[in-house]
Amino acid sequence: MGRERAGQAQPRHDRAACAGESVPGRLRGLTAQGDLVLEGGATARLAGVRLPAEGPHRDEALAWLRAQAGREVLIQAEPGRDRWNRMQARIRLADEANPLDLTQGLIEPGLGMVDPGAMDTVCGPEWLSLEETARARGLGLWRDDRYKPLDVESGAGLPDRIGDFALVEGRIRSVGERAQRTYLNFGGHWAEDFTIIVPKKTWKLMTDRGVTAATLKGQRIRARGILESWQGASLTVVVPEMIERLPGDRLPR
Repeated sequence: MGRERAGQAQPRHDRAACAGESVPGRLRGLTAQGDLVLEGGATARLAGVRLPAEGPHRDEALAWLRAQAGREVLIQAEPGRDRWNRMQARIRLADEANPLDLTQGLIEPGLGMVDPGAMDTVCGPEWLSLEETARARGLGLWRDDRYKPLDVESGAGLPDRIGDFALVEGRIRSVGERAQRTYLNFGGHWAEDFTIIVPKKTWKLMTDRGVTAATLKGQRIRARGILESWQGASLTVVVPEMIERLPGDRLPR
């Protein structure tokens, strides 16, 4: 695909966590909010994927998930619950020769977008490639301009998408390292132009993988997350996998 992850390093996967115990269960159905209901009444959010917020693309994704109701599954849950008492889990169909990961089943035909932001450990390194293929082929939600990556250098469409999960693309013009946060700036006026905010913990993970201000400055990247209004539009990156390096020459120093 000609695309590298930020810093040219592949995502670091915690092999123990990614190979953690899977327990058998059964998928009973969906809640009104689109969460999975498992045997016994527990609810789960699929790890690594975000469904469209509304409209026909969301209806199509939910219909696909409902079609899996009643099937036996393998559940690999992360510890704890979120504020809605949901577990976050990788869920695979158990009655297949090659069990289908439900996250992959949504991403591959363009029924969902990769969302690594809530994951402690990213165990699906192929998901971004599958999403890119679906986007290139115009499958599912990728037929809709609303979901296509926004050009942050033009600024077009950013104000209208505040509060939404979005993909954004642009070139990093400068990097400001501070004690608690690092700022990736995409324009000459940092108080007005698009900015990616990287908390200290996430920046440490990135630098451990060889990503530094020097390696990022001048690079074209794609980032994903919830757009926020902060001195212009911004996006907070909480795991390194929320940033991808895109092909293209760096700006001259």
